[in-house]
Amino acid sequence: MRLTRFLKNSFQYLLYLFVFLLPWQTKLILRPAETNFTEISLYASQLVLLIILVIFFIYKFRSKDSSESAPGVWYFLAGLELFVFASFFVAVDQTLAFYHYLIFLEVIGLFYLLREGTLFKGYIESYLNKTVIIYVFLSSIFFQSVLGIYQFLTQSSFAFKYLGLAAHNPEDPGVAVVEAASGRFLRAYGGFDHPNIFGGVLAISLILAVYFLAKKKVLNSNKEIFESIFLFIFYFFSLFALFFTFSRSAWLAYAAGLIFLLISFIKGKDRWMIGRFLALVFFSVIFLSIIVRPYQDLVGVRVSANTRLEQISLNERQIYFEQSAALIKSQPLLGVGIGNYTSELDRRDENKKPAWVNQPVHNCFLLIFSESGIFSLIFFLGFLICLILKDRRENFSWAIIIALIVLMMVDHWLISLPSGVLFLFFILGLI
Repeated sequence: MRLTRFLKNSFQYLLYLFVFLLPWQTKLILRPAETNFTEISLYASQLVLLIILVIFFIYKFRSKDSSESAPGVWYFLAGLELFVFASFFVAVDQTLAFYHYLIFLEVIGLFYLLREGTLFKGYIESYLNKTVIIYVFLSSIFFQSVLGIYQFLTQSSFAFKYLGLAAHNPEDPGVAVVEAASGRFLRAYGGFDHPNIFGGVLAISLILAVYFLAKKKVLNSNKEIFESIFLFIFYFFSLFALFFTFSRSAWLAYAAGLIFLLISFIKGKDRWMIGRFLALVFFSVIFLSIIVRPYQDLVGVRVSANTRLEQISLNERQIYFEQSAALIKSQPLLGVGIGNYTSELDRRDENKKPAWVNQPVHNCFLLIFSESGIFSLIFFLGFLICLILKDRRENFSWAIIIALIVLMMVDHWLISLPSGVLFLFFILGLI
């Protein structure tokens, strides 16, 4: 019994450590590459997760704790795993494909851990506290928000390898900026590889914060008062940081998530939650109006998309769609191999353009189709549908899923990058 209790406490606290480390890009590069898409690295969060999964499955074996019955979600995940594995054999870079396959197995383990750990079984309390997990995650994102605000206001980003931070100068080519008549302005990166990734994570985090703020009613303890103060501070700092990412996809995802969150409150017929939600939105609009005023020209650039850099971005996205269509047409059943999208483009490139030119298609569903075939896409869509229809949904689930779908429709990082896949399955495991 002592060993079982020790194992249980170990994976509980290590999971909180993993959740805090998840947004940070601390990693050991095992195989350097010119781009993140062909690099092989061991992230600190990955290593902690691997240890957690080993301890968790030992605990499950010793405690003989019964798992939930296998619903459709697991059948779809099993089918997805099968075709992802099959795509390994057609990959041009099989080492890279194997690396991404191992990451996929790890995130399935994470998804299982979160679902099992937060499940109430009869009168037995779950051994993971979902609320604590979310608060730990938001705490980590708070530091990212402060960092992102600093980066934009100072127009500089310092490097610190132990936190996975890279230096960014708005004058350097390839750095994400907003270009207006007043000059080039560095977009907020936080600790992430790109402002769009930072913005996407902030959008999901803000939706969670809005939900917890809206559902709090009477504050009966110092703990609840502290939680409310933290959520308010977190919300407005993160909203500030979200604006400074100038990520249109993140802005859209956040707006869509808020709409569906309001719909869920209306369906629940809880006037208190609806009132707090609308009050929060009202103050958010005032807050954003104050922030936007000094940067109206930058907002206009991002919204109108008529400037040189915006047109280049739109043209590149069109090229990525055409490249994806060509890959799908050539190998529709098994794709070009998991994690091998840009490697395959490099192989087919007769003119040998610089490695950074070839990027994944900015649509996660097309990326899955391109890398591991039509059946992988079908199973992945089935997996998402099962999550949407399942009885265990949280009240914030629809808002989160809609926001994720928006991000997946216009970007690739949730599938193309190891940190993105970890984040995706972490969030899906909580809903």
